[in-house]
Amino acid sequence: MLTRSFLSLGCAELIEIETADGAILPVYALGGPAGAPGLLFGHANGLAAGSYEPWLRELAGTARVFAFDARGHGGARWPEGPLEQIFHVDRFADDLAAIAGGVAQRLAGAPLHFAGHSLNAAAALRLAARGQALPWSGAILLFEPPIFPPREAPFSAEALEKQATLIARSAGRRADWSDPDALCRILRSRGMFARFRADLLAAHCRATLRPLPQGGYTLCCPPAVESAIFRNHRVADTWTRLGAASVPLHLVSGDPDRPERDWVSVAMPAMAAALPAARLTVLAGTGHMMIFEQPDACRDLVLAMLR
Repeated sequence: MLTRSFLSLGCAELIEIETADGAILPVYALGGPAGAPGLLFGHANGLAAGSYEPWLRELAGTARVFAFDARGHGGARWPEGPLEQIFHVDRFADDLAAIAGGVAQRLAGAPLHFAGHSLNAAAALRLAARGQALPWSGAILLFEPPIFPPREAPFSAEALEKQATLIARSAGRRADWSDPDALCRILRSRGMFARFRADLLAAHCRATLRPLPQGGYTLCCPPAVESAIFRNHRVADTWTRLGAASVPLHLVSGDPDRPERDWVSVAMPAMAAALPAARLTVLAGTGHMMIFEQPDACRDLVLAMLR
């Protein structure tokens, strides 16, 4: 089942990438000017490529834009097995490498840049921290990769507490809905979703639900999968490997001074300092879902990368 929001609008090309363990990952080519550089975008946990559709359409005026559904999300299919293995951080890194390699082949030598949010920002950083050659030739822009800090970090206790809450809440998330509008009505007044731009919230609700044979809709990313991904990132050792990530990286953080801040915003300065070639931009007044809260500012950061 492929992501409705992209199928209803159409895309220049639908590419399916099969991974070594049998996952099938849809990649959506959204078009762009002939000869322009390529931009590959990866979404956050619990979301889908289509959640960002209006924002990505804006970027397609400058670049040839590609977006994909990660395993466990959107229109992706994935193998059965223990969630700790199927959704391990290295599986997402391997998937990103395979997707980027497939997209690069379609660009006829033009540079391919990468922008990732949360889950897929962490996947890109995992690739870089493994010390291997990256499968794209352009720049890298990462919106709040959730790289869990070591226990000796001064903000570790806050990270542990907030991640535990996130794991529990995602596991108990309501899965079934009558239609995307019903989901929108609930999210419109709830927590971080209340700060989403209206068109992006609507796109998110369309992209993250799939129809059920008996009627109604269910989440494309099952609550158990979303929770397992949060849990797997909590125990990953990526932070200890950051010194091996020698490629230039531009990290973007939410506001660590917000009362309702997430732990990633607090960790970002230390994360950037641990990387050999990283710079950090802090978007004042935003949280972890900054692309939905301040889409114009985030778009401008991507456009600056493309230039």
